[in-house]
Amino acid sequence: MKSRWVVGTGDYLDLAYHAWTQASATEDVQKITVPQGADYEFDLSIFDTLHPELGDVFIAVDDRFGNFKRMELFRVALERGFTLSSFVSANADVASEAKIGKNVFIGPQAIIGHHCKIEYNSVVHAGAQIGANSHLRASVWIEPGVQIGSRVEIGTHAIIRTGAIVRSGIKVGKGAELGWPQLYSADIADKTVYDTRYDEPILVYGS
Repeated sequence: MKSRWVVGTGDYLDLAYHAWTQASATEDVQKITVPQGADYEFDLSIFDTLHPELGDVFIAVDDRFGNFKRMELFRVALERGFTLSSFVSANADVASEAKIGKNVFIGPQAIIGHHCKIEYNSVVHAGAQIGANSHLRASVWIEPGVQIGSRVEIGTHAIIRTGAIVRSGIKVGKGAELGWPQLYSADIADKTVYDTRYDEPILVYGS
């Protein structure tokens, strides 16, 4: 029997591990923490103990550093020949026409509408709603309860925090973070951060 290695760090690693174990009672699911040094660099030697022919990998690293640390491990796993499956909760409502990429996590009670496309390495947490014909590009992070309308495009590495509602037809730029619990009804430029600590959005740097 092949193993399922849930690899990563932090609370999201625990969440993903327990989701896989509950969904795959007959599968050998193992949680593997990847150590990080003081400079936040991963110790990748753990991959030397795993062999692609013996199991599949699911990468579980949270949104820190704009989702780039999750992407880093995702790329390492691909380069070493591992198969990366996605997790879709049995309690999620995912339209049959939706397209789900590699290493995607879709939590319980999430709703994914007709003809949605969710690209690789993205996370849609419990109770989030994604309207029909919306497109989440690679390595997006959607927190619990977020509501996204139809025909919305979410750029690579974007983060949508709990309490955010994105109106239909909106484009959210790559690397943007919607952290204010409000309705977003206009396009969001790349790398624009709405942080609850500040009264005005921040443009991290020009694109």
